[in-house]
Amino acid sequence: MKNRNLKIAVVALIASLLGAGCAKKPPPAADKSPPPFQRNEASLAGMVKQERSRIQNDFDNFAIYYLSYELEMGKPPAKWEDFKPYIVRDGPASLVSGIESGRYVVVWKTKPSSNKVLAYEKQPDVNGNQVVVFGDRHIVTISSEELKKALEAQK
Repeated sequence: MKNRNLKIAVVALIASLLGAGCAKKPPPAADKSPPPFQRNEASLAGMVKQERSRIQNDFDNFAIYYLSYELEMGKPPAKWEDFKPYIVRDGPASLVSGIESGRYVVVWKTKPSSNKVLAYEKQPDVNGNQVVVFGDRHIVTISSEELKKALEAQK
């Protein structure tokens, strides 16, 4: 009889534990988290300005390396494979990746001068402008149309 009562008690305990696990859970509370972050025009303008500053910094470094290469080698670099060993050791990673990914377009074999484009940003920003570096190291942000004219003029 003792064994039987023990078995009944164990079965009752297991049944109550299983029943408790199957109890209906209350519905989740309404999500009271704030709405996802949305960018307004001012924050987008700030992001564009920050990105433009980074590109200008990359182009300033690029012009220094380009001019140094031209001075040391007696000619401008003809292709990335020629220029890469010269820049990759000390150049900023963002500049190297920008060239390798095609984000920055380099006008190879360009003899540096104030009216010659050395490199430019491939994609225009939200306002249709692109950052451009010239052979005298000056960096400007110009419209895609102005860039097209500058590139045609140096052919």
